Amino acid sequence: MKRFRKWTIAFLKAAISIGILSYLVWDAVHKGEGLFRDEHGFNPVLLRQLVHHAADGWYLLAAALATSAGAVLITFLRWWLLIRALGTPIRFGESLRLSFVGFLLNLAPMGIVGGDMAKAILVARRFPGHRPECVASVLLDRILGLYVLFITAGIAIVLTGFYRQPQPIVQTVSVAVFAVSAAMTVALVVLWAPDATDGAFLRLLERMPLIGSAISRLAEAIRRYRHNLPLITAAIFMTFPVHLMTACSIFLISASMFPRVHTLSYHFVMVPVSASAQVLPVSIGPTEFVLDRLYATIPLVSGETIPPGQGLLTMLVYRVITLIIAAMGVGYYLSSRREWTTALDEAESADTETAAVLKMG
Repeated sequence: MKRFRKWTIAFLKAAISIGILSYLVWDAVHKGEGLFRDEHGFNPVLLRQLVHHAADGWYLLAAALATSAGAVLITFLRWWLLIRALGTPIRFGESLRLSFVGFLLNLAPMGIVGGDMAKAILVARRFPGHRPECVASVLLDRILGLYVLFITAGIAIVLTGFYRQPQPIVQTVSVAVFAVSAAMTVALVVLWAPDATDGAFLRLLERMPLIGSAISRLAEAIRRYRHNLPLITAAIFMTFPVHLMTACSIFLISASMFPRVHTLSYHFVMVPVSASAQVLPVSIGPTEFVLDRLYATIPLVSGETIPPGQGLLTMLVYRVITLIIAAMGVGYYLSSRREWTTALDEAESADTETAAVLKMG
């Protein structure tokens, strides 16, 4: 039964991803203003021009790869600092190996969970008695990533004047980013504050339908760091470069392939907003859809518009770049494949709700 559920969930997630990507490809190829169409319909010459343009811009792709790798390494360092702060004596080199495999499995998740919870379980096995600390570090690492994602988008919206765009989607995105940022800030402050209810507040959270148990675990994880405010502050400031470097990477990819691209400052808004779609339990598809719609809906500074498909292709190339980075974890995974598979199974069996939380950020 458990195996059937695992494969059913994997099938549904794959079907949703394929459905979204198929629609975006159809939009780019068959729609009137699609990326590979002219006044006569689909034109393969436009596709060849794109390939040649990308070949000429190889140095921009190389810069995008380096920028993305730097962002990923910062997230690995952030998690190591968070887990060390709770007394788990893991060395940075070992945490780096585990993080590379976790990153690899997050890109190609097996079943319900990706690599983060399995990473926490493996650390807990190597350091018995530290399982709560390991899970707390992974949960907080994820929640900080998601929180700073929205804060980065909000700051960029204000500094770039993005909210002044007349399109309804811009107004909706701006209001949503500000609302989520404010709500998360209040929630984190409340969860970090001393518990004057002697645990009654956590028990109340746990009784919430569907997400109560996961929220309660998040609260417990956050409170483990109550006396590490300088570290949390450092982790938050470390996360801003991660999102900014990711936006730079996607801007460089777009500039390497297309003659007309949105400004870098607008990417500081559009990329975090698109990445927020990762809260959905589908690895590929939602982010591509949001970025492609934003690319095509929001006009360039010149007033021109970008055809559907440009955001999709940009994001797919970015996926390839992340796979290249994750390839460094293949050897580590193959050398301990049985151990990782066991950890993934244990994570699925023990913490389905928590695993859902780990999909965020």
